[in-house]
This record gives sequence, C-alpha cells and structure tokens, in this order.
Amino acid sequence: MTRFRPLTRTRTALIAALTAMGLLSMPLAAQAVNIPALQPATASVRQEPTAAPTEGAAVSLAQSSPTIAPDGSITFTTTITNSTGTALAAGKATLSSGPLPLSTLEQFTGWYDHSIDVRLPYALASVSVPALAPGESYTTDPVTLTAEQMELHSVYGNYAVRAYFVTGPEISEARTSVLFDPGTGATTGGMAIAVPITAPPSSAGLIPVESLTEWTAPGGILSRELDAVLDRPVTLAIDPMILASIRSLGTSAPESATNWINRLQAASNPSFLLQYADADAALQAQAGASTLLTPTSLAYGVQPANFPPQHSSTQGSSATPEAPELPTLDQLTAWPATEQGIVWPGSDTVKSSDLKVIGASGNHTTLLDGAALDPEKDSTPGAHRTVDGTDVLAAEPTLTKLIQDLVHPGLDGQPGADLTHIRAAFAALATERGANQRSYLVTLPRGWADTAVNLDAAIAQLSTIPETHIVSLDTLRAQPAIEGTLAEREVPNDRVKAARLLLEREQDLNRFAGALEDPALLTGRERAQLLSLFAVAWRDQGSAWNGAVTEHDEQTTATLGGITLAPTTQFNMVSWQSNLGFSVRNDLPYAVKVTLDVESDNLRLAIDSSVTREIKPFATEKFTVPVRARIGNGQSTLSLSLHAPDGTQLGAASSVRVNVRADWEIIGSVALGSLVFLLLAGGLFRTIRKRRRGAVDPVTTGETSDSAPDSQADPDAQVASNTDTAPDAATRSDTQVDPDAGPDSLPEKAPTHG
Repeated sequence: MTRFRPLTRTRTALIAALTAMGLLSMPLAAQAVNIPALQPATASVRQEPTAAPTEGAAVSLAQSSPTIAPDGSITFTTTITNSTGTALAAGKATLSSGPLPLSTLEQFTGWYDHSIDVRLPYALASVSVPALAPGESYTTDPVTLTAEQMELHSVYGNYAVRAYFVTGPEISEARTSVLFDPGTGATTGGMAIAVPITAPPSSAGLIPVESLTEWTAPGGILSRELDAVLDRPVTLAIDPMILASIRSLGTSAPESATNWINRLQAASNPSFLLQYADADAALQAQAGASTLLTPTSLAYGVQPANFPPQHSSTQGSSATPEAPELPTLDQLTAWPATEQGIVWPGSDTVKSSDLKVIGASGNHTTLLDGAALDPEKDSTPGAHRTVDGTDVLAAEPTLTKLIQDLVHPGLDGQPGADLTHIRAAFAALATERGANQRSYLVTLPRGWADTAVNLDAAIAQLSTIPETHIVSLDTLRAQPAIEGTLAEREVPNDRVKAARLLLEREQDLNRFAGALEDPALLTGRERAQLLSLFAVAWRDQGSAWNGAVTEHDEQTTATLGGITLAPTTQFNMVSWQSNLGFSVRNDLPYAVKVTLDVESDNLRLAIDSSVTREIKPFATEKFTVPVRARIGNGQSTLSLSLHAPDGTQLGAASSVRVNVRADWEIIGSVALGSLVFLLLAGGLFRTIRKRRRGAVDPVTTGETSDSAPDSQADPDAQVASNTDTAPDAATRSDTQVDPDAGPDSLPEKAPTHG
C-alpha cells in the first residue's frame, strides 16, 4: 500500500485559489474534469485513468462513517468481484479523492448517478489484486485515514472518493463521498413537506359507507395516513371528498369515521384543501375546461332520516319537531385550512396553458412536483417561483426523491435511501451561495401510505439534520419568488380524450336534468362522480381507469334513457274526434315533469295541444292526446317526442300510424237515422190506420155486417172493403135525399174557387 503525507499550506492556498476560479470540482456531463497534479516536495500525486469505466468487474466501496471531523478518521474497504463469465487477470485497486468538496446539489447528484465525472488526483491507497475466477471476490485490507491525511482542513462539504480497479484495458469503479464538518457547517433556509391525505381512487363521488368503515378502522388506509403525520411538522393536503363523505351520513356515519375526522380536526398540522376528489387540474384544463371544476351539489348523498329534527327546548315534551336542517355543500366541505388558494396537479403533466386555467379559477398558487421546471445551472433555486407571472411552489426533485425513497422500501424490503445520504445532499445544497436564504419543498406521492414504512420516524429523523429544518408552506410563499421556466409536459392523449368525452356527456345530463323536479340531484351527482374519475391517483391505473370510465359512460347512457315512451301499435280512427292514449315510463329514482308533443305528417289530423304530466319515480303515466280529423280518409303518421319543461328533448323521437276513416261515422249515422225514420214512419202509419178504422159510422157498419164473416176470414179483404166503402158511406151521409123527389130536388153543387 502507498500513503501520502499531508499537503503543504502553500498547496492548500493554491487549491483555494483554483476553486475560486472554478477550475476544481467542475462537473461536465459525460466528460471528466482533468485537474493538474500538484506535486508536493515530499510526495507524488497519481493521476486517475482517463479511460471510461467498463463492466469487467464489480467494485464496491464501504466506509466506516459518512462524516469526518477535523480530528477524526475514517476507514475504507474495497471489494472487487469478478462478475464476468471468464477469469479476470490480476490488477490494481486504488482509492482516490479530490481536494475540494462537491459544491452544488447538482454536482453531488451527478457524482452518484454517474451523469458527471470529476477527476480525483490524489491516490489515498493502492494495492495489488490477484487474478479472480468467475464469481470470485477479493477484499482489500481496511484503509484508515485521518482528516489531515485526506487534506481536509477547513472547507466544509462533501468530498468525492472513488475506488477503481484496473486490469489491462478494463476499468471498474465505485463512488462515495465523505462529509467533512469542521463545526462551521452551512444551512439552508428550511424545508417544507407536503403530504396528501387522500382516499383510494373510485368513481362514486362520495365514499360509500362500507369503504369508510374499512378505511378509517385501525390499520385502514386513512387511519395509517393520519397516524403517520398527526401533529408532525408537515403540511397536510386534504381531499374534501373525505370530509363530505363522512358528514353527509349524519347520524349513520360509522363510529370509526367520526373518530377519524375528530382526530384530524384536533391536529396541529398546517393544511390546505385539494381539489374535490383530488381531481387533476392539468387533466381538466387539457380536456377543455375553461375553469377548474367544483362540486355543485351533494344533496343526492344526504338522507333526511340521518338528520333528525330537533325539538324546541322551551316548549316541553309536547313541542312539534322542526323540519330537519340538512347540511349545505359548503358545510359538508368546510375546513379551517391554514393555506388558501393552492392547487396541486399531478406530477409532470402541466403545460403553461394549464396555469392560466388554474389562475382563472381564483387560485393563487400552483404546487408543482416532479421535474416540472427546467433546472438552473449555477444553483438550486428555492421553492417559491413564478412562471409567466403565475405564482408557483416547485418541489425540489432531488430532495423529493431521496425522502420518498427513505419512506418507501425497495424490492428487498429495505429503505431506498438512508438518512446519512440525505444529510449529505442537504450539505451539498447548503454550500451553494445564498442557500441560507432559500427554502425548499418536498412532497410525498398520492397513495404513499400503501407502501410507506415508518413515515413518522422518518420525519423525526429529518428534523435532526443540522443543514436544514422543517417549515410550513406559508414560509415558502413569504420568500421572494424567482422566475422559472416550465418544462412543458402533457397528460397522455388517451386520458385527455376520455376526459373530454366525460365533460361532453356531463353537458348532456345537465340538459336532461331539466325534467327533474330538483335537477341538482342529478347534476350534483354527475359532477361529483366526474371529479372522482379525474383523481390524480388514477393516472397509474390505466386499465382500471378505463374500466371505470366505461362503466360511468354506460350509467350516463342509462340515465339519459330513463324516461321512455312505451311502444304503441297502429290506431284506427273512425270518428271526427278521438283521444289517443300513450304511456310514458320513468325508470329514474327522481320525480320528473314531462311534456308529450305530437305532430302529424299531413293535414288529415289536427292535434289540439301537447300534454304535460308529472311522473313519480319508477312509475308509468298515461298521456291522452285529443285529435280531430280534417279532410278525407287515409293514413297519417304521428311524430311523438318527450320534452322537459325547458324544451329539452328527452330521448329520441318515435312515430305511430293512424288510419283515418272519419266517413264511417257519417255512413253509420245516416244508416242509423234512416232506420229510426222508417221505424217511426211505420209506427205512425199503423197508428193512423187504426184510428181511421175506429172512426167508421154505424150505417156503414150495418151494411157491411152481412159480409162480416168473409171479412173476418180475410182481414186484408176487410181492410180493403172498409177502405172502399167508407167514402161512399160518407157521401151518402152527406147527400141524403127523398127517394120520391125528382131531379129538381137534388142539391146544388157547391161553388168552387178557381
């Protein structure tokens, strides 16, 4: 092994000067920074290989401590493993470091993810490594170094350390860093942590009571979220749908849910409200919404039976109970938030135009996480930013990922990051110029409680990091804002198309709801369910979300078809006027008021007026439409359509045929009248005949008495005889003369008037 003595003070001063000139520790992506070797009088300095590392062997580097004090020491151990399928020739392992710290968070991150390279000129130790068979490993003897031997004197920060193995043309390496803290450590202006309190995604609009019971019980998802953050120094982003779902149940709310909301109300955490159902603002804007959607009514989920009326305490037991006072929308979603006007869209989905929609909705600040803004090259800006005049709180992506990895274990069940590495990252951040005047934001993802482990313990550990402290969002917003550039992102196109369809279908339902006595029962339900489908948590559940959207679309189709006109067979109209009957079915759980409009395709029929009826839920109502025949006979087709009181058509129009035979009524009337006339005439004739027969005088009766037997034998002959002799008898009666008188005794003929 080879060790080198401490550098001289002259060399240290030279290093400081080079640092001020930016010549040391300058990271270049995909390029190494070659630092000239500074040769002390008593020792030589080795240059690292200039070739890029290869995949010949796996190198790991372990250290006894992440930090070192001026009077402290640290031990390194290097292990080389032959991860190839062939024998590995003997080579040399070298431990090297650099003279100055990684001076920015970008350098620190790039050093570990190999996106940048920094040449480390000082060989701390070197050892020969024997040939290794496939799968064989070799571990060097531990190397213990003091701060003085590593040339760590007074400059606070993270110093890069590399172990590299060279065998022939193959080079392998492992990277780490050491935080040197001489007691003059830097600090940042603080860190705020935003934690969403949300429910698993659904399309219900209000959480069903069964789910509330499960999720707020001990060990349930909502209980785990609250247990982890209650009274911790983190800011809660609360979904108001949870509050409304519990409050809307009134006295029927599960006890666990009531206890949950009471605990939340008693918490000391700062907080703000998310969009209802945590609806993604970016998705709404890109789907065409001019302003962000908000719930319009939740009355559909409020049952009066769950809000019993209160008796007046001044009237005794005989007092009449008052009507129940149902909670309003504002009462269901109310929350004493400490932060107002904040909207938190989904990660990496926001466009500049989305910020305008958010601002037009009356919100003041947009919270952005992920790689939402283009990175700055010289430093890490604070959280408070502006984008085209819009106020923004931008989460720092590197710090956010480290903390999310801390609370979410990897595939092996171990945390994806450790607190020492997080402290080192804050140390790199704190060494940036002006970092003590800037505060930063980190966020946890939606659904974090599904996989998070010991978040409360992690928050407690973060509070111990000396390079930062936890603050509220109000502190971030109070700091001066720095102009930033939005990295234009978009919601996946298939999600935007589906959301646009949902918005269009909502408009159809809003028009249809005009038929309801209380349209808010339908429009309020639709809006709440729409916001549920826009929840940020759906973004990673593609197939499940598609299924939920399809199911909701089918529900909408069924609702729009809930008021129907029963099929009608052909009518035969045989009179000038008639009443045609039609049945209308209401399959909705709401009372509706419907108008039936009927129009004829020709002039044979005249429709007197439309007919309006109220139909109870799940009931059928009979509509009677008066019609009149105008001209001729033939066939007419009636067009039938249902409308809401405001004129909105309900469903598709239908038609029915009517055979018009109005002359049948005339023919029937004439025939009936003729029959009646004949009957009356016959009866009159018989009556007159009988009276005439009864009016014959006695002489006529005597003269005809001899022929009585014959007339009795033949009644018709009798009638004829009476008819023939009656005038003669009358004549005789009127012209009686003396038989002995001559011609002169005949009476004179009565004069006539011409």
